[in-house]
Amino acid sequence: MAISKWGQYAKPCMAWLVTACLATSAWAQVDEIEQNFKKLDAAQEKTLRDVLAQPVPQGASLDALRRHFNDKSDAATKLSDTVQRQQVLRQAIKVLPDSEIRNNLARELLFVGQTAEGNDMMQQAIAAAEATQPSSAAFYRASAACDMVSQYKTQAALSALEAAFNSVQTISAVATVVNDKANLQRALGRIYRCKSLLDGRQGRRPEALESALQSIVHSKQALAQHSNPRAKPFIQLDIADSLSRKMQAYIDLNLLQDAELALGEYLRFARYVQLPQVSLSNIYSAAAHLRYYQREFAAAEALARNADEVMERLNYDRFTSIRIRRQQDILTMMAGQKKWKEAQLELDQLDALAGGDTQLKNRVSFSAVRGLVHFGNRRFDLAAPLFERAANGFKVNMGETHFFVLQWTGMQAAALWHSGDAASRARAVPMLKAAVRSYMAPEYADYLENIGYRKERREEIFAAYLEAMSSTSGEDANQAMGPADWIRASQVQDAVNDAAARSAVANPALASIVRQEQDLKNEMVALRNALSGEAAALMRERLGQLASARQGLQSTIKAQFPDYDSLVRPTVPSAALLANQLDTNQAMVLLQPTQDAVYVWALAKDRAPSFVRAALPLAQVNAMVARLRQDLDLGAMSKAPTTYDSATAFALYDKLLAPVASAWQGKSQLIVAAAGSLSQLPFAVLQTASGGGVDAKAPWLIHQTAITQVPSVSAWMALQSIAKARGASESFAGWGDPVFSLQAKALPPARAVAARSVSVDRGAAVTDLGAASSPTPSDSAPSALRYSDLAPLPDTRDELQAIAKILSANSTRDVVLGGQATRESVMNASRSGTLLRKKVVAFATHGLMAGDLPNLTQPALALAVPASGMGTNPLAALLTLQDVLTLKLNADWVVLSACNTAAADGKAEEALSGLARGFFYAGSRSLLVTHWSVESASATLLTTATFEHYVKNPSAPKAESLRFAMRQVMAKPQYVHPAFWAPYALVGDGGR
Repeated sequence: MAISKWGQYAKPCMAWLVTACLATSAWAQVDEIEQNFKKLDAAQEKTLRDVLAQPVPQGASLDALRRHFNDKSDAATKLSDTVQRQQVLRQAIKVLPDSEIRNNLARELLFVGQTAEGNDMMQQAIAAAEATQPSSAAFYRASAACDMVSQYKTQAALSALEAAFNSVQTISAVATVVNDKANLQRALGRIYRCKSLLDGRQGRRPEALESALQSIVHSKQALAQHSNPRAKPFIQLDIADSLSRKMQAYIDLNLLQDAELALGEYLRFARYVQLPQVSLSNIYSAAAHLRYYQREFAAAEALARNADEVMERLNYDRFTSIRIRRQQDILTMMAGQKKWKEAQLELDQLDALAGGDTQLKNRVSFSAVRGLVHFGNRRFDLAAPLFERAANGFKVNMGETHFFVLQWTGMQAAALWHSGDAASRARAVPMLKAAVRSYMAPEYADYLENIGYRKERREEIFAAYLEAMSSTSGEDANQAMGPADWIRASQVQDAVNDAAARSAVANPALASIVRQEQDLKNEMVALRNALSGEAAALMRERLGQLASARQGLQSTIKAQFPDYDSLVRPTVPSAALLANQLDTNQAMVLLQPTQDAVYVWALAKDRAPSFVRAALPLAQVNAMVARLRQDLDLGAMSKAPTTYDSATAFALYDKLLAPVASAWQGKSQLIVAAAGSLSQLPFAVLQTASGGGVDAKAPWLIHQTAITQVPSVSAWMALQSIAKARGASESFAGWGDPVFSLQAKALPPARAVAARSVSVDRGAAVTDLGAASSPTPSDSAPSALRYSDLAPLPDTRDELQAIAKILSANSTRDVVLGGQATRESVMNASRSGTLLRKKVVAFATHGLMAGDLPNLTQPALALAVPASGMGTNPLAALLTLQDVLTLKLNADWVVLSACNTAAADGKAEEALSGLARGFFYAGSRSLLVTHWSVESASATLLTTATFEHYVKNPSAPKAESLRFAMRQVMAKPQYVHPAFWAPYALVGDGGR
């Protein structure tokens, strides 16, 4: 189809596209929509059945026969009885020459999966209308083209759509009758809708959205123009289908908030008109698809089952096309939840119903999802050919380079690898390598967002790839280091890449535009994460505004800074490139856990790379980390710790680091990029020999080398580029010892362990300012901590003043304490540019995670209650992650001398997330953060010793300063336990 031809129909009647954003949530409308589909009572059903039972009048005129069959057809439609409607239409064909009857019968046949007869009947309808009803013939041609799209006959569909469009264009030039013009508009509506579906399949996603919008335009024009009341309900169905298609087009563009608004528009239209009962199933199905793409798989399954139950209630056979699609949807949602055994039972039931009927078995083959069920149940030999069949299907219909061809070919390769036999594995290796290369290619970047179950498929493919590269003769496992780092990309890494991109912009005005675009992106992420509750509609409206604003900024950035995208999405570094970026005193270790093993790479500039596949399953790694941490978290202890699981500390070292020691041992700095639970453990507490005790002479890893943690090796490389930027001019700013209550109260009694910790019951909800959710305490009721109950931190005052003195800062001007240490004081320091001038920024207070306080949904730092009180916001005193993301820093260090500031925010894939992400994004090159609740006196000693060493040793890297401080603290008998000297981790750039 020539673009110029399409353009003639793309401009008129755009006013039809203007849709008001109602405040009601689309999901609330889904819950209520069934009320609009009034069920027939017994009397109404009997009346309609009586109409169907009437005999065909003998000797009647053609007009009387038309009225008779129209009445019967309408009765069957109202009853949603497709069997009866087919019978009525077959009877009508015998006595009436009308092309419309053949068209209607074709639609019924195709709807229930009788494809061959349906296609033939549609051609009969076109032939019957050709001479006397050219506008109807054009509409039937459009329908026939759509049938080719629905049947995945891509080339035939393209030709048929072209022919249908040309037919409409030819007839439009001479059409004068209003209903003929309406038929042509309806034909265009159908052509554009099916073109949208075809565009979407072939990866032309913006074009798919535009076609969907044009489909709505033309279908609404047809409804407005048509004078035949019998045609209007069918045109209303056209509009409903186009609105549903619009929603899917937004999903394909990963614009899920726009998709939800489109769903709301679809639901409002369904309320406004009287659609047939079967449309309720379509509505539930559309809502299920959106929930699936939002990764709310349980809710999606419930909606998909609702969609199928409507079909069951309307007596649709389980093997009709529409019910097969509904059952496939249910299985897909179950796969998202990894309900493999339950899904297999559903498939077994379908197979039993199909029996020995080959045609029925083919209808429920469900190659992709059935392959997933077999894969999940570890029947890899059965999964592989099904994935191959799925990939071939997408290849035929969407082209060889489409993402879904890549995904299912990758899954086929993973299944072949896991099947275990030599021939299958030999076949799998090149396929896995090709799949991984393709995944990391820039053209697939838009498919990598975590929508639907794509993330799980990606991880399965990469896990198989890592295993294949590490255990196949002739393959170099070091080639897999870059892909292993790529697969673990996180929001922390994105934040570092964003900061690196800003630092690369020489033009200050352009740098400001880049920051605006990145800030809009972060606000959009936050709004998407918070889309729930009564404010959801307002959030979606704001998301739409942000998306428009961001699009404009992106255009400006790309015009002035063509290399920007490559900085934000850097290419995957090779092991050789990484090694070359290290200095001669450094080594780097990357640890990537998978379900069955941990993959470990070690690099140094002047040594051969080293690699090991450690046979430690993920569950075992998690248990070992948990055992070590339970001996370390002071906040959970009633007395000073004395014991430590040295055996586990050595076992982790022995399995993970000792085998690659040739690459790192003897280096003064070790950069550790650890994923999963391993990132929640400071490697300083590992022991390098068995039988180690708990004293300063124990074989702690920190005795051998200084340690820096990084979110990923790619993030570390980005930080190196930031480190080259011009440093800040002033030494220090710090906030500490905040006042958590305006009411003066005595200090708490002394404890055996004076830990900076927060003790809460998570997940409680606030009912009024500062109050717990349970008005009457009981042993079983949850109790939420009030902000005023946070323990004061007087020792942090001394800590910050000591650091200020060491750094030659002005302790009066640069240290903000007590009631002055408010959130607003931090925000003002950023707005005024004060923070941007500071080399070291420190916060000595409680670090909170989501759920630590009522209604707290993101990490935060606890600061002083404002002098005016909290007002109506019980979280007003907190410096939240969203606040941190807006700060403007140029800091060599950000010190978070608080509890749990390096803890993950509840997502395993986002270890070292939360506040760390925010401060990296704001412009810090390294963070000094705590893995667990710190003891106040030893924490003060450790941070001050770190900066004393840093100042006295101008050439020493930051990592070496922290190592020196750790050894100083452990040398004191009362602090020899690692709980006192190891809670702090240096994250980011450990160099000077």
